Amino acid sequence: MTEASIGGILPSLLEHAGADVLATEKAALTDEPDGVHEHRVSVRRLRAVLAGFAAEVDTRGAKHLRVVFGEWGRELGVVRDIEVRIGLAEDLLERAEVDDPEVVRRLVGDERSAYRTAHERLAELGREPRARARGELLAAFLEDPGIVRPDALAGEILIGVLEKQARRARKAARHLDGTTSAFHALRKSGRRLRYVAEAIAPYVDEVSVDAGLSVDVVDDLAHAGDLLHDALGDHRDAVLFAEHVARQGVLASRAGENVGPFERIEALALEDASAHLDALPEALKQLRRAASRLG
Repeated sequence: MTEASIGGILPSLLEHAGADVLATEKAALTDEPDGVHEHRVSVRRLRAVLAGFAAEVDTRGAKHLRVVFGEWGRELGVVRDIEVRIGLAEDLLERAEVDDPEVVRRLVGDERSAYRTAHERLAELGREPRARARGELLAAFLEDPGIVRPDALAGEILIGVLEKQARRARKAARHLDGTTSAFHALRKSGRRLRYVAEAIAPYVDEVSVDAGLSVDVVDDLAHAGDLLHDALGDHRDAVLFAEHVARQGVLASRAGENVGPFERIEALALEDASAHLDALPEALKQLRRAASRLG
C-alpha cells in the first residue's frame, strides 16, 4: 500500500470539520432541540482541529479562524450554560423532592426567561454582517489552507499531532492540584485530544501499517479524552450550579422566602460534583495506556 501524503488527507479532514459548523448553525439559530449544543460542539471541534494542525497549515489564517470562532463559541456558551442550569435544576428539584413554587420559579422559571432573552440575542448576532464574514473566512481557508509540507507522509504527521495532544493532556494531569484552573486546563486538553483523534480516525486506513498508527489506538485516545472531558465538564457544571443555587438562596432569604430547599439542592449538587471526580483516575489510566501505544 502506498501511503497517502498529508496534502492528500488534511484538506478533507479540515473540510469535514468546517462543514459540521455550517451544517449545525441553522438549528442553533432557530432554537431546535439540542441545536445550540450541537453547533457549539462543532465550533469546538473546528477550533481543536485548527489548533492540533496549526504547524501544518497557514498558521496566521488558522489562528485568526480560532479567534473568530472562539468569540462565536463564547456567545453560544452563554445560551448553553443557561440550558444546562435548567436541566440540572429540574433534575435536582425532583431528587430533592422540592415543589415550592418560589424555588421552582427562581431555579427554572426565571432561567427559562433568561434563556429566551439570550437566544434572541444569539439569533440577532447570527444575522449580523460579521456572521456572514465569519462563514466567508472559513470557506476561504478551507479552499486554500496553505499546507506547509503537502508531500510529507501522512502517518508521520498524524502520529506527531496525536503525540503532542497526548503530552499536553498528561502535562495538565501532572499539574492537578485541586484548583479550578488546573481542572479547567485538563478538561480543555482532554477535549482537544478527543476531537483531534476523532477527526483523524477516518483517515487511519490511508496510512501505512508500518507507520505504527491503528484505528484502535486512535479510538482509545479519543475515548480517554472523552472520559476526561465528560468527568471534568460534569464536575464543573455541578460546582457552578451549586454556586448559582447558593446565590439564589441568598436572594430568597432577603425576600423572606424559605431557604431550606436551596440548601438541600446545593448540597446535592456538590455531592454530584464530587462523584464526577471519581471517574478521573480511570480516565487518566486510559490516557496513559493509549499514549504508550503511539508509534
